[in-house]
Amino acid sequence: MSDGPCPVLWRRTKRAKRLSLRLDPARRQVVVTYPHTVSLKRAEAFLDAHRDWVKDRLADLPPAFLLQPGASLPFSGRSVTLIHAPDQRQPARLEDTCLTIGGDRERFEQRALCFLRKRAGLDLPGELLALADYMDCKPSAIACGNARTRWGSCTRSGRIMLNWRLILMPEPVKRYVMIHELAHMTHFDHSRAFWAHVDRFHPDRLAAQAWLKAHGSTLLALN
Repeated sequence: MSDGPCPVLWRRTKRAKRLSLRLDPARRQVVVTYPHTVSLKRAEAFLDAHRDWVKDRLADLPPAFLLQPGASLPFSGRSVTLIHAPDQRQPARLEDTCLTIGGDRERFEQRALCFLRKRAGLDLPGELLALADYMDCKPSAIACGNARTRWGSCTRSGRIMLNWRLILMPEPVKRYVMIHELAHMTHFDHSRAFWAHVDRFHPDRLAAQAWLKAHGSTLLALN
């Protein structure tokens, strides 16, 4: 299936008991896992036998998020249009609902991503601290990272990591992720008490979770 609709990652491991495949929605690639006792040729045949399943799962994915001139993206609760200005000296400039990227077209996406990640690092910690004060807790440290499988994390010591892509989420969804991680400072588990604590500060968490399930893979594809 090398000429198929998406790339394939072959994972041969001693821990695998059988052939299996899954679709990585963030990287938009098929992951085939197979035991050491199985040949690559047999694994390829296994994938070919499930070609229709792969195509169906790809069709279910939301459209890829493209950072290109003319595109619109959600940013801190508003819609922002990306504009290319080759002669602009600044790598990126945000004004109202326009994010203007300067320089060569070849580096447009890279500069847009750089701006978004930098703004996330500046904006998200302050928003988290405001919620922490509201929830009567105090993180020991806050960082913004580039995780590809989670939106945030909280350690037992109270160090919270936020995915920089939160800055591209609707405000209620971003708020839910932050409340979720802060709630772990009170309940370091996913018990009923934990979810009750989350619901106390975010009554619409089910809607936020549904949004993440429907659109999260699109944001995670941004790298």
